[in-house]
Amino acid sequence: MSEQILDDTLLDEATEWFVVMRADDISEERSADFVQWINQSTRHQAAYAQIGGFWDDLPALDMDKKTITSLTDHKALKASNSNFVSRAWSPRAIAASLSFLLISMVGFNFADQFLMDTHATKVGELADIILADGSHLVMNTNSKVRIDMRDDKRVIYLENGEVFFDVAKDKDRPFFVETSGGLVRVLGTKFNIRQKGKASDVTVLEGAVGVVDYGSMKDNLTTISMDATLAPGQKFTLGNDALDNIALPVDSAAVLAWRDRKLIYNGENFRTLVKDINRYYNAEIRIGDPALNDIEVVAILKIEDRAATLKALESTFNVTARPLSKDLIYLYPNK
Repeated sequence: MSEQILDDTLLDEATEWFVVMRADDISEERSADFVQWINQSTRHQAAYAQIGGFWDDLPALDMDKKTITSLTDHKALKASNSNFVSRAWSPRAIAASLSFLLISMVGFNFADQFLMDTHATKVGELADIILADGSHLVMNTNSKVRIDMRDDKRVIYLENGEVFFDVAKDKDRPFFVETSGGLVRVLGTKFNIRQKGKASDVTVLEGAVGVVDYGSMKDNLTTISMDATLAPGQKFTLGNDALDNIALPVDSAAVLAWRDRKLIYNGENFRTLVKDINRYYNAEIRIGDPALNDIEVVAILKIEDRAATLKALESTFNVTARPLSKDLIYLYPNK
């Protein structure tokens, strides 16, 4: 496998796994995640081998002559080392190499990631997080964020799920949220972001936020021109090319009802409701009759345990829940 084919993102992932898998307290779940990741493709395996070889080289570096500041430098160094032989590492050697890595690789993207605080919620779980600056994050089901607090800016990377932000004002440190669809910039406000695949819905409750699709982004976050500025009661979808880049009015109270473990609908279809419910349970609920898909929904549904939620669906929408297995349930209209 040629090194030129391995992009920086994949090498970042491989490096994170390399460190994780050499810790002394790896959980069975984490180990299973690694097996799944490395078996996805030969590119993953090649990236992992390349990073392992790179770290093996670190103790032999001439510190007075060689400083690695980028992936380009790393690849050039690897290319010049034709006598590389892979070997196993002890936790102590890994720790020493990591210390060198974080000190000397100033421009290396994944080095910064090791210093970030990461938070995640499981399916059905909600969590409150208070940041060092006083900002408040509420994480919805199955969500994950990485937090990077710096002297000149505050950056949250929303990797998955949905988060409500109550941002503390700090005129000297703008607050950014990077999502799969684009970038959100604020100084102090309350807003919600729900990530949907490669797109993200941004809804403002209080204050104002700027939003920009990734296609317009540059390296310097503070000089980016925003696609739109959202006021309270407005929503913007980032990263969906099928939609116009405009702010739309929205019932922000309904969007944010999940914080009270409620789902509010006023004219959405039944298919959307079922899709939302599935975010909160490991077992999947499916619509067994297409006639149910486009039923207009006006309801407030409380998210409780699965059995209680299914009973609420049955009584409210005149349907019957039929389990096919413990992990799969179908909904059919009552005849």
